[in-house]
Amino acid sequence: MLFCLYICPVIDFNPRVYLFNMHLFYQPVIKENRLTGDEANHCTKVMRMQVGDRFQVTDGNGNISTCEISRINKSEIIYEIITTIAVNPRPYTIKMFIAPTRKIERNEWMVEKMVELGVDEIHFFKSEHTHADSFRRVTNPERLNRIVISAMKQSGQAFLPTVVIHQSMAPVFDLSKDTHKYIAYVTEERKSPHLSHLIEKDSTSSVLIGPEGDFSGEEIFTAVKAGFQPVSLGKTRLRTETAAIIACHCVHLGNNFSSDN
Repeated sequence: MLFCLYICPVIDFNPRVYLFNMHLFYQPVIKENRLTGDEANHCTKVMRMQVGDRFQVTDGNGNISTCEISRINKSEIIYEIITTIAVNPRPYTIKMFIAPTRKIERNEWMVEKMVELGVDEIHFFKSEHTHADSFRRVTNPERLNRIVISAMKQSGQAFLPTVVIHQSMAPVFDLSKDTHKYIAYVTEERKSPHLSHLIEKDSTSSVLIGPEGDFSGEEIFTAVKAGFQPVSLGKTRLRTETAAIIACHCVHLGNNFSSDN
């Protein structure tokens, strides 16, 4: 006898994410009623949209408008706004501070996946073990912002994360003030608690991820002195990009599955 088991997925509703059947585009000022540049090109050349077609536009600040194309020019799309909704921000904030990997494709993949998961700020900093030439190559602000915009649209979100580049670790300590701070660092002598078990619900979490080769002893001392609590991300040794993505997800888990939910 053959038994079939059907598993129905459980969908956790995120008030920051709206999944519509229409394509989502980015326009910082929705009321300009036009798409230009890459957005216009994607609309007409990739999606093959025409006059009368409808799509959605987000300004990256929580507003999503349903729009209808009224005119297509050579380099811009003119649209009329049909309706606009304001998406509520999530009750907690995620700040990721990362010494980037030396390989550009891994760094960009990391940014893309953190945005898809949901992140508010991504800060790249140069640590003692960061190679100067590779740091400049893998932290191109213009390219990273394009990746962030694309990932925001692909995942149907209404808030655009910010990407900031720092030439040292020093700004991390100022920018993480008044937040719950964690550093992904584990030694053989000390077993640190898992990050997901320490998250304070509905608060701001700052997570510090080290470079390939790990933090220097002085950097660890300074971070701990500044209030960063050492945490574990699991039993295996992780690459920088994997650690950042898991840490980001752990903050979500800590907020969504805490004991008082």
